[in-house]
Amino acid sequence: MKRKQFLSAAAIILLLTLAQQATAKIWRVNNKSNYNGATLWGDNLGGTAAYPVFTQVNQAVLFGIVNSGDTVHTEGSTVVYDDAALSKRLVLIGTGYFLTDNPNTASSTLDTRIGRVSFNAGSEGSQAIGLNVINNGNTADGYIYVTVNGCTIKRCRIERAVWFQTLLADVYILQNFFPNVIIQNCLSTNGNNAFVPPTDIVFNNNICQKTLLWGTPLANPTTFWPILQCNNNVLDGPDNLATPQLAFSTSEFSNNILMPTNAIVNIAASSGVISHNIGTLSTQFGTSNNNLVVPAIITLFAASASRDGTYQVADGTAADNSGKDGTDRGAFGGAAITSRYTLSGLAPIPVVYEITTAGIADASGLPVTIRARTIK
Repeated sequence: MKRKQFLSAAAIILLLTLAQQATAKIWRVNNKSNYNGATLWGDNLGGTAAYPVFTQVNQAVLFGIVNSGDTVHTEGSTVVYDDAALSKRLVLIGTGYFLTDNPNTASSTLDTRIGRVSFNAGSEGSQAIGLNVINNGNTADGYIYVTVNGCTIKRCRIERAVWFQTLLADVYILQNFFPNVIIQNCLSTNGNNAFVPPTDIVFNNNICQKTLLWGTPLANPTTFWPILQCNNNVLDGPDNLATPQLAFSTSEFSNNILMPTNAIVNIAASSGVISHNIGTLSTQFGTSNNNLVVPAIITLFAASASRDGTYQVADGTAADNSGKDGTDRGAFGGAAITSRYTLSGLAPIPVVYEITTAGIADASGLPVTIRARTIK
């Protein structure tokens, strides 16, 4: 009897989970919407009272029938969006970045620019994907603020850093682009002397034009904090620093490419953990455990005018299919295609990149040709 009761309870939980997934909705945000929450519902962009097109992300977050598990799609715009503060478990999706650099990105090349995103209480397990997080004139801009557990920051362009509250766990920083428009470290703390670093940070498949330091003091750590995984990154921070380019402790450090001239590396790891990486000096990763030294490291990459495409490994180089898993070293490698860096930070959804029409209607209507692809 107990077994039957257990199975019945498990079945109910499964059905409730599936029902929740089945009822999850996708909401639109466009800052050209006429939404006012009273009489206008974004009807200029197809919104209705039951299904508005919001002007700002926070309007969607606070709307009563936007529930945890829903997706908020923030459309590209010429205008920077207001800061977003999530208090529900949501997937916040933007249109990506560098949309004119790479082919077949979208029918519109407008990106989703926003000053900052905060994962606040209630947003545990949320995701931010495809956002261009910029310095919009405030020193607090350019950050994604993480104050809760289980958050994923994926395929975003982040001008300053990922900022952490104390005593967190399970933060995933995946497939992002950290530009050098503001010179600073890519990770940041709340500044409190009692700060306790998160457990289980995963930092994989990023292109990082900043330092990656994690410890105290943060500018030049002597006590290291843990990054659980640090794999398949291209680390292209400032050249000729007198302080370390990389400094932290880790359980996994493989398939990374370190580009800066004379970069100093100070990583605490068990024997054999640091493997299949490429640097410019033997003092960085050594030459055992399939670590390589390539002084002319720029020769590893294919020629490209794209700001992120320029980090794709060229065929036949030392980084080509030579990683620990047999794929490329660097951000575009990894056994699972879905884990690799994606050009322009496109979200893993279908993307319409071309819409054409003859311009002349016939008896059946106006023929329209749509070209689309599914991003993995």
